[in-house]
Amino acid sequence: MNGEEQRVWAAGGGLAAVALGMALVPVREWTTASNLAFAFLALTIVMAELGGRTAAVVTAVVSAMSLNFFLTAPYLTLVIDKPDDLIAFVALLVCGLIAAAFGRQRAASSDAARRSRRDLDGLRALVAGLRRDAPLADLVRGLRQAFGLGRLVLRGPDGRVAAADPPDAGASDAAPTDILSADTLLERDPGPHRWGGRGFRLPADGGRLRLDTAAGAVSLDLWEGSEEGLDQDERRALAVASWLLATELARRRAA
Repeated sequence: MNGEEQRVWAAGGGLAAVALGMALVPVREWTTASNLAFAFLALTIVMAELGGRTAAVVTAVVSAMSLNFFLTAPYLTLVIDKPDDLIAFVALLVCGLIAAAFGRQRAASSDAARRSRRDLDGLRALVAGLRRDAPLADLVRGLRQAFGLGRLVLRGPDGRVAAADPPDAGASDAAPTDILSADTLLERDPGPHRWGGRGFRLPADGGRLRLDTAAGAVSLDLWEGSEEGLDQDERRALAVASWLLATELARRRAA
C-alpha cells in the first residue's frame, strides 16, 4: 500500500469515527459510554485490517475523542467529569492502539507473502521462458518487471549488450561502476549502504553483477525501480534468476 492510499484510509477512518459518534448520540442516555466504546473498537479493528497501521492509529485517537465529545457528559466538550467515563476513554484509546499494532503486523505478513509469491512467479516465468528458448530480450524484460527494477542490462563476456530493458537502457546509460556481490547483491566495497522501507537499496547509479560462466564473465547491470529497496528473500530470488539468465546467455553463445 503506497503513501497516498494510507492517507486516504487514515482520513476515512477519522471521518468514520466522527460519524459513528454522531450516530450513537440518540442512544447515549440508554447506556454508559463504556458500552458504546465497543463500537469504536470494532471500527478500529476493521480499519487496522483494511487500511494498515496509520489508518488504525488515526481511527483509535479520533474514536476516543469522538466518544468523549459526543457520548460522555458534559456533551459537546472534551471535559470528563466522571471517573468511569475517564476509564472508558483511556481504555478505548489503549485498546485501539493495540489493535493498530496487531493490524500492522498482519499487514506486514501479508506484504511479505505477496512479495514471495511475486518472486516465485518471476522465477517460474523465467524458467518457462528458458524451456521454450524465448528471446533474451523477453527474458530480461520479464525479470525486470518481476522484481520491480528500473532498468536491466545483460552483457556478454565481451562487454557488449546482449539484451536490455527498456531496450535503449544499454545505450543511454553509463555502465555502473559499483560491483555487487553475487550472493547478497550489496556493493563489494566496504562502506555505508542505502536503506529503504523493505531492505537495502541498490546503488544510486546502478550496480554491476559479474557472474562467471563457462563462456566467460557475464554481467548484469541493475538499477532500482523503487526507493523501498529489496528484502533478503527478494535478493536471493533475484540472485538465482541472474545466475539462470547468465548461464543461458553462455549456453547460447557456446552453441
